[in-house]
Amino acid sequence: MPGPVFLRGEDVTLRPIERDDLEFIQRVMNDPTVWRPALDIDPTNDAQIEEFYDNVLSGTDGVHCLVCADEEPVGVVSLTESQYGPDETSRARSIELAYWLAPEHHGLGYGSDAARQMVQYAFEDRNLRRVYAQIGSFNGASAALLESLGFQHEGTLRQAAWYRGEYHDVLCYGLLRDEWQQRQG
Repeated sequence: MPGPVFLRGEDVTLRPIERDDLEFIQRVMNDPTVWRPALDIDPTNDAQIEEFYDNVLSGTDGVHCLVCADEEPVGVVSLTESQYGPDETSRARSIELAYWLAPEHHGLGYGSDAARQMVQYAFEDRNLRRVYAQIGSFNGASAALLESLGFQHEGTLRQAAWYRGEYHDVLCYGLLRDEWQQRQG
């Protein structure tokens, strides 16, 4: 059973990730329809998923939530801080949005709802001024999701990703707090 509700959307709830969720996360992270678009080509075994949980999912450099629909885990959504350089989160007030869903839950609006809740949380609760995301140019569904939330294409990292035997561009998207506020009415 997933942990307590952290954020509530229209169709999903976002919950803290617990060790009991690692079997689901490992299963989905090893699904080619998830790891290929995420550009994460290595398989994840039990020891690696435990390390990922300890160092990333339970770390202090971001917020990682289990996306649930009717108490069932369907994916993960994260806000990840930058710790170095001019885009360091504490200075630039900027954070990266990332998300993935189990393939059987694609196309149901869960990703949009989860991302919308995390963007609202970033601006209203964490007082950030910018949320950004980077996606492979081949990932039209993710581009559509970001654009539906008001993200703008800010630039392209040419041939920066290797995917399915070819180099592809990485598209950089961003949303500023004042743009988000204008969309809220």
